[in-house]
Amino acid sequence: MLVGMSRSSNGKVSRRLRLFKRREDDLLERSFRSCPGCDADVHVFADVCRHCGGALEIALAG
Repeated sequence: MLVGMSRSSNGKVSRRLRLFKRREDDLLERSFRSCPGCDADVHVFADVCRHCGGALEIALAG
């Protein structure tokens, strides 16, 4: 009887060769910045802080 390796993620350990190492995605970290008024985390495209109501400048990449 032949037992094949399953391609589904059913809790079994995969025996495939990994050519590329998975890196943590820092998109979440890059999507937020600190408000200068209250130090709360705000989205990079926000123009007003939801916590303190302070005006924020949209930072341009460059």
